[in-house]
Amino acid sequence: MLSAVVGHKKKILLTVILVALALNAYIFSLGYSAASSPILEEYANDFSAYYIGAWRLFYNPTQIYASGHYLPGDYLIEPTPQIFKYTPSFLIFFSPLLALSYQDALNFFDVVQFLSVFASAFFVYHLVRDKNFFLGSIAVVMVLLSPAAIGFDARVIFQGYYWGYAMANAHIIQTALIVGALYFAYTKKPWFCAFMVALACFDPRVVLLALPLLLWYSRQVLGKTILACIGFIAALNLPFFFYQNIGLTFLQEQVRGSIVIQMYAYNWVPMLAVVVLTLIEVIHLLSKRPSFQNWSIWRRWWKTFALRFN
Repeated sequence: MLSAVVGHKKKILLTVILVALALNAYIFSLGYSAASSPILEEYANDFSAYYIGAWRLFYNPTQIYASGHYLPGDYLIEPTPQIFKYTPSFLIFFSPLLALSYQDALNFFDVVQFLSVFASAFFVYHLVRDKNFFLGSIAVVMVLLSPAAIGFDARVIFQGYYWGYAMANAHIIQTALIVGALYFAYTKKPWFCAFMVALACFDPRVVLLALPLLLWYSRQVLGKTILACIGFIAALNLPFFFYQNIGLTFLQEQVRGSIVIQMYAYNWVPMLAVVVLTLIEVIHLLSKRPSFQNWSIWRRWWKTFALRFN
């Protein structure tokens, strides 16, 4: 009887995931169409920063983090490419896209980002399937759709994903990387977890936010996980300190307040995913404590919003 109820809840959760993926596919169709031309008048889409950064890695490595204005030998991107701001290790995995023209590379990258949402769906399902169904459904919606407003326009309601696709910004794929790191920490696979953390570190803010939950999930293999993270991050980034001082330039030019505090709609996609998954884990742990279960206020809330799904 109990197994049948659990199986029924998991089927409903899978249905929620399928609906969220369908909505994300619609958001992708809107954003992908918008990405065919520059959104801003003065600058090309965010993707231009990645493309010009990778181009300069091979042809002008001392100027990777220079102003977005054209430099001699730059690939032509109109109206003006944006400034590359991520860690230099990001360029290792992006460089193969230089084999394509700028627009073809942008389109391909957007498709890869959309496919990464399916990986996010797999990871979040396994992270929440054994927790309360109501809370798990909230996690699915926040990770796969990241709703930010109320209305009838998907570009407004799901602006994080929409602008992520429209600008071809890498924070969508970062969501899959950081949720994947949490999944591998949860399943006690420290090497896979560490590799995903190292990949997600191109914007370190998200990794720092996820650190408490990563450490909690990895507590049984904590030492191995920490050493693996240090090893992968060092392997991917340290060589750039010995090649044209790229690593030092990153620290000097990008690790400063004006960059750290800049937040756009797509920046919130991985951050909201981490925050929601962390809160759900905290509630799940507290719900097992007898003192918490006997708390009258909590009991009323729990009966109203959670026990109905048990």
